[in-house]
Amino acid sequence: MKNNWKWVYNPFEKVAGWEALVIGVVIMALTAIVGKFNHVAFDGVLDVHTGATFSLSTSFAMQFVDFLVLFLIMWLAGFCFSKTKFRAIDVAGTMALARAPMLLIAMICFLPIVPESLYDVPYIIAFVLISFPFIIWMIALMYNAYSVSCNLKGTRAILSFIGALVVAEIVSKLIFIFLLSSLFTNNSLLSSVSSFAKNPEVSVVLTDSLTIHEKTERVVKDFEQGNFKAITLYFDETMKKGLSPSRLKMTWVIFNMKYGKFEKADMDNLKETHTDKYDIIEVPFLFSKEKLNLRLAFNSNKEICGLFLLRMNIN
Repeated sequence: MKNNWKWVYNPFEKVAGWEALVIGVVIMALTAIVGKFNHVAFDGVLDVHTGATFSLSTSFAMQFVDFLVLFLIMWLAGFCFSKTKFRAIDVAGTMALARAPMLLIAMICFLPIVPESLYDVPYIIAFVLISFPFIIWMIALMYNAYSVSCNLKGTRAILSFIGALVVAEIVSKLIFIFLLSSLFTNNSLLSSVSSFAKNPEVSVVLTDSLTIHEKTERVVKDFEQGNFKAITLYFDETMKKGLSPSRLKMTWVIFNMKYGKFEKADMDNLKETHTDKYDIIEVPFLFSKEKLNLRLAFNSNKEICGLFLLRMNIN
């Protein structure tokens, strides 16, 4: 009975090499197609995010990057830790096939259990509980693919696999955040870096001479151009320490995945309020799936001490 179910978690003793690669590529292609129409982003070796908006080519790119990173890291780990020779095609084929459970996760998203926002806590819990077994199943398949293809067993296999999987996840996330973030944002984003941000000495003088309205206009323009370094020039010291350009960029990419591509800022409906300590300006930001408010809080020195992207019904 045990052997009858072995193919579920370890089919690689019978299927490997080119055969496994072809099957795996077909399954990944189906995952990309289903994920596109279900708005499911596989933006990392182990990552699944719902409610994302992207093109079909982006969906295929995510599958390709996830597979390529997983294959290369696992092959490198096998090269370092295996004491016997093994074929790269076996690692590639089995790792491709090991991602098969992702197709089932994408298909599950046809069910009315997908959370529409971060505030749909019951749906988030239900989705996690349903998806988690498939993630565990995929990891088990990856381990057996690694063990069989690289001829590794025991503690050496387990520890090297865990290390390689962690590295693969980190590398894939870094690629999506820093190299392929334009796939999830407007094409014009991240395409230009203004000279304003390249000359810190001049920038400090210029920012000090601007009004809060002028700073808001420049922040909005910098968001549109993906110039996150320039945005942080308007921050106070606390904000600069807490929200670096790279972290701001990562947050912006996540919002574009969650709420669709950023389309434009509605400067005509800018709102301004004043308190004893702060001047607050809000600008509607239109994404393809939802409208958000960019809220900027300025201190008495006209520095940004708070930056928020909030849903319109949140005060």
